[in-house]
Amino acid sequence: MIQKIAYITDIHIDEEFPKTLGVDSRQNWERILKDVASRNINDIIYGGDIGEKSSNAWFFETLQNYQLSISLGNHDDFSEVIKHYKIDFYKDFKELSYVQECDFFKCIFFDSSTEVISEKQLKWLKGELITPKRILLFIHHPIVEIPAIIDKKFALKGREKIQALLQEISNNVTVFSGHYHMQDHRHYKNITQYITPAGSYQVEKDLKEIKVHSNTFGYRIIELNKDQINTDVVLF
Repeated sequence: MIQKIAYITDIHIDEEFPKTLGVDSRQNWERILKDVASRNINDIIYGGDIGEKSSNAWFFETLQNYQLSISLGNHDDFSEVIKHYKIDFYKDFKELSYVQECDFFKCIFFDSSTEVISEKQLKWLKGELITPKRILLFIHHPIVEIPAIIDKKFALKGREKIQALLQEISNNVTVFSGHYHMQDHRHYKNITQYITPAGSYQVEKDLKEIKVHSNTFGYRIIELNKDQINTDVVLF
């Protein structure tokens, strides 16, 4: 049976910067959810950066009829999110880190909201990578370098430690991330990384300067069919 998942990220609800670009993030979000519903997709993974803390209650209310998973981004507040999002996670450190498994895949949700890799979470990840299954890693920040100035300026601190752990195992690892507000797909050794366009505004893949625009927004559809992964981007 094919499992379809909507991977949505970087909506930035009620934040001032998107407003200066003419972006109505709430309207974008409602349009994305309408499209997800039209495709009969019930599973949503949110890739981080919900927006202002005051928007969290409304955000989670809109997702009541979906099976939701989330990885926190640098615009998210752990203490605010866990008021609304109830899931078993590793409570010995204040990071939203947890695992979900099915027959062929192990899904690991990693918290990069502090923009720095904690040693506790890194040790936890190392243990979770011991599995015969294919690994899907959901993390807001990309962990493989891309040719863009935004990667040089706003990369996750310590991401090379995650790369090193992933390269120690024989499993193929597929990483789904956001953060850079653009679409990108690349391979590095046993790692395949997909960066998903933002639900708010986009950033051009430029080597010299950060250029933003609000011409498009979108999300990603992930299809899991036994041990196979297919994915495509939906743009508006």
